Amino acid sequence: MPILTSEALFRRLFFQWGVLLLIALAATGWMASRDFVQLNASVYDHMIAWSDRPVNDDILIVAVDDRSLREIGRWPWSRLVHAALVDRLREAGVQAVMMDILFLEAEGDGKADRRLGDAMARAGNVYVPLARAPMATPGAPPVVYPPLPDIADNAAGIGHINVEADLDGKVRRLYLCEGVIGQVVPHLTWALFDSLVSKGLATGMAMPGEEIQSIHNTPSWHRDHLVRVPFRGSPGAFPRVSYSSVLLGEVPDELLKDRIVLVGATASGLGDRYAVPVSGRMGTMAGVEIQANLLNGLMDGYVITELGKAARILLSMVPVLALMIALLVSRMRYVHALMALMVGLTMAACALALRLGIWWPPAASLTGLVLFYLLWQWRSQSVILRWFSTEIESLSSEPNMVPEAGGSSGMRWGSTLHRRVMALEAGVQQLRASRRFVTDMLDSLPVVTFLVDGEAKVKAANRKARWLVGNPAGVESWKLRDALLTVVPADAVPVFLSEAGRFADVRHWHGQAFFDRWGNHYRIEVAPLWTAITLDAGWLISLVDMTGERRAAEQRAHMLRFLSHDMKAPQASMLALLDMQNGTAALPAREFHARLERQVRSALDMIEDFMQLAKVEFGALDFREVLLANIAMDALDRAWPLAQAKGIRLESDNLDDDGGPIWGDQGFLVRAVFNLLENAIKYSPPRSVVTLSVLQSGDRVICQVSDQGVGIASHDIPYLFESYRRFDADNMATGLGLGLAFVKTVMDKHNGEIQCRSVVRQGSTFTLNFPAYADAGD
Repeated sequence: MPILTSEALFRRLFFQWGVLLLIALAATGWMASRDFVQLNASVYDHMIAWSDRPVNDDILIVAVDDRSLREIGRWPWSRLVHAALVDRLREAGVQAVMMDILFLEAEGDGKADRRLGDAMARAGNVYVPLARAPMATPGAPPVVYPPLPDIADNAAGIGHINVEADLDGKVRRLYLCEGVIGQVVPHLTWALFDSLVSKGLATGMAMPGEEIQSIHNTPSWHRDHLVRVPFRGSPGAFPRVSYSSVLLGEVPDELLKDRIVLVGATASGLGDRYAVPVSGRMGTMAGVEIQANLLNGLMDGYVITELGKAARILLSMVPVLALMIALLVSRMRYVHALMALMVGLTMAACALALRLGIWWPPAASLTGLVLFYLLWQWRSQSVILRWFSTEIESLSSEPNMVPEAGGSSGMRWGSTLHRRVMALEAGVQQLRASRRFVTDMLDSLPVVTFLVDGEAKVKAANRKARWLVGNPAGVESWKLRDALLTVVPADAVPVFLSEAGRFADVRHWHGQAFFDRWGNHYRIEVAPLWTAITLDAGWLISLVDMTGERRAAEQRAHMLRFLSHDMKAPQASMLALLDMQNGTAALPAREFHARLERQVRSALDMIEDFMQLAKVEFGALDFREVLLANIAMDALDRAWPLAQAKGIRLESDNLDDDGGPIWGDQGFLVRAVFNLLENAIKYSPPRSVVTLSVLQSGDRVICQVSDQGVGIASHDIPYLFESYRRFDADNMATGLGLGLAFVKTVMDKHNGEIQCRSVVRQGSTFTLNFPAYADAGD
């Protein structure tokens, strides 16, 4: 069965992802073409509430508030009161006055209305609204009520004050033009702004907003230039004074001079209040404050307009398309991060556009992103699960040498997804077990093993290999040559590892040998690795430890020398003495027997040393709890005659019956300590002192033998404990050099350590370091 690679899987999924993208784009475009106010309202309200644009101090609200109602009387007030206010504002020198108050019905005989009209005529800068009544019948145009003729004729401008409440009841938008076809009037705020532009008090601008015709399926009613009110803060952000305080002269002329005054009701009982994005959860904003926010935006050149339908649809599709491209480029490795990034970028773009005075509703884009993400996740996981099922079935048909941890559940019930997940779990467990099996098998190999590729780069190494190069964590990606150079002595790099080596290809390394820094000898064996997947998977490089065989060969060579030369020498000397004694040069009997005895004893000593070393190397030791102090006393007793014969004083330190419990073979330990004492006596001058001490330090038991003899040269100390090594000290050395080798072997068998510290012609100190019995027993 062919293997479906990840590349092939991605190519197979590409067409399906394209279909999903088209579905998501179509859904996004359809949602962008509709006015889903509820989905966008919350985003818009939060963004507009974060606005930090300042309030224009030239705008002043004269509020019909609760205080004014108490001081002037019940609403509505006489037109004479309004006329007095207009005169007061004219005298104070205000730039313009906008009356957010309807003057639709005549008062009494009309004198009060005429008085107000005269006051407005004298001022010449008063703007008044008209009213729009609800439709009488469905389909009929709304009825428009203009101000009274006396007021309309003397007003500087007339306009509507209508606002649009969204489905949630909040006022966010209004039309700058509205009315019956042929009698369309501007918004009162725009009329006031237009007059300020003509006076040079504001910078002119084209009427903003998109044209939207017809309302409630009524073709005779026209409105256009839809804009959003650029709110500058919560209710009360604009400076205001009480209506009655202005009438009573409590407000100084300096506060009113050159201001643009908006007169309107702010008292809650008058009903002219609306819920707006910045009014808080339960608060409302007076209509005159809404006009103030709009006028402020017009004067600053910042009015929020809405994108046209075509631009809104195209722009809403961009994040969905960008997410698709990002997923393909990133190879789906950062799917969740990319989704969060696209959502964040969409919200940032929406906020930036609002900052520039353009409202782009993000709900369609966000919904499209979520829709595409969910469809993509569903389809991708479905295909991948199916791919896993196919691969697991293929894996199950492959030969399996891995021991089964447990029987298969063989589950055949549950949903398709459940069965696929269970199959995937079984497959993953099998893969994990196979990988663990291969790793454990590689680590279980008794030799150092590397798996390298065709460029001699290490792909895997077993535990022995990692410890050899001093990198237990792993040597993967190393060059094999670099790995071996870490253990080869710098002054003894073999030719095949050198820069000028002629074995650049590892396949030619087969049979090569080298030494590591610790004296171990290795032979390299190379074998090609063949697999069913590829014919050239790499090379298996094994380092066969030949140290034991090499040492055995050296031992055989030394034994042959011992048998052929060292054992032969005293026997030849004895034969020479016998021949001499039978000849004319015969020695006196006493001298002859003395010489013959020395040669016999020399031969016996050599045989004894050889046999003792062979016993400790190849024999079974009898381990039990012993006291190192007792072993030291026995060794002193055996060495005492030798010391007495040479006039050397033996001293002991820290020896007692309870000193130094260790786990060991008493006979071999006594022989080892005696060998050190014998050497100390042999290489010490007469009338000197040899000291033997035993002490316990924590979990270690230490035995030291010190002398005042000829000492050992520093360059000889590293080779002291090798077999058949002799170091002539003033021509005093005799024997085979097996004494210290025997001591070293005994210490190795007891997990101990031996060290030598020596100064030529001053003496030597040998230290035996054992684990205490408590640790040894554990």
